[in-house]
Amino acid sequence: MRLRQRSKREAPPLLTPEEFLRSITLIPDIDQLLGNFTSKFTEMFAADSVYLVLLEPVTSRYVGRKAKGDGNGLLPRFNFSQKDNLIKWLNINRCSLNVARQDQVVGFLDKVERQLLLDASIQIILPLIVINRLTGALFVGKDYSRRRYSPEEEGLMSSLVSQSALAIEYAMIYQFQEDKLKRLFHADKLVTVGELAAGAAHEIRNPLAAIRSTVQYIRKDLSIDKQTLVDGIIGEVDRIDKIIQGLLSFSRTSEIHVDSIDLHAVLEQTLSLLDSELKNHNIEIIKEYRLSDPCIRGDGEQLKQVFLNIFLNSVQAIERDGKITVTTAVASNRTDFVTILFSDTGPGIPASVLSRVFDPFYTTKENGTGIGLSISYGIVSRHGGEIEIRSTRQGEDRGTNVTINLPRNLTDHQ
Repeated sequence: MRLRQRSKREAPPLLTPEEFLRSITLIPDIDQLLGNFTSKFTEMFAADSVYLVLLEPVTSRYVGRKAKGDGNGLLPRFNFSQKDNLIKWLNINRCSLNVARQDQVVGFLDKVERQLLLDASIQIILPLIVINRLTGALFVGKDYSRRRYSPEEEGLMSSLVSQSALAIEYAMIYQFQEDKLKRLFHADKLVTVGELAAGAAHEIRNPLAAIRSTVQYIRKDLSIDKQTLVDGIIGEVDRIDKIIQGLLSFSRTSEIHVDSIDLHAVLEQTLSLLDSELKNHNIEIIKEYRLSDPCIRGDGEQLKQVFLNIFLNSVQAIERDGKITVTTAVASNRTDFVTILFSDTGPGIPASVLSRVFDPFYTTKENGTGIGLSISYGIVSRHGGEIEIRSTRQGEDRGTNVTINLPRNLTDHQ
């Protein structure tokens, strides 16, 4: 049975429930699924706009992931904590909220939430429930003819969103498993590189040291012009030695000096090193430190190197006039882990490049060595943690997110 057609000439053709569900099932890619879901939902109910909010595992917040018909760019404002009144109400009642008909409930919301619903012309809010857990919500705007949705339509919306919630959850789990397999494969690759480097380092560094000392010795007998050439040779020798040192960090035998460190202090020290660079590029740093206890056990100097690599990559990507947000929080899936999230407003990373960013020697920079992120990957792995990069090149969410999960209590023998 089809819903009755809208009177507006521009209203799109409507789908049946079966067509709607068929259009979103069996889509493993989460971004493609969310795009299809919001697009087909607006088509089926002739909605002016819809905003899909999902639980973000890093920050444990409900954030806007996808929108359709968001002409005013309101999606970033759909950002809620678990303590916000709207989320509390959806968690307790587990049913749709009709903004126009349930004015007492709307009155229970705080001023910011009510203003957002007004600005986005939201009529209905539908919870996404999976295994008795609120995983998100769909905010539905007015329909094309500006009429109110009927109780039958609202019921159908609730039914379809309930069934879609499971498909969205499956797609997110599928993505998580794929990412995990990629991390395991990459870790093995880095260990192999590390073992090769450890075996070759001694044989390479000894002649390098001899070359350097010899060139330095004969430098004093050369003219000024030739001394400049010698300085260039010494610089290249030092660069080779630095690359070898970086390769050694891929090896599991590389030492980390475990101690109690203040994660926020390490981040602040890293940012102080970049102060002039950030000012020169007019880049704003936004800090969202949500750890009440930022102390963990790890190697502060090595983690500082990881953070420095990430910040520098963001600065180089943005080039000028942008923002980098660094967030710390307790990991949502493991309370004995902490999460550090770096988000920038750069142009994003192409999908063809994203799959290779951790590969040793792979770089898109003219003078890059391609080992910065590989070294960072090795350091985080030796800390018993994980690092992943996600990037978007289009729309409101354009930019790159780097997420690091670290255990609070790394042992000296790990």
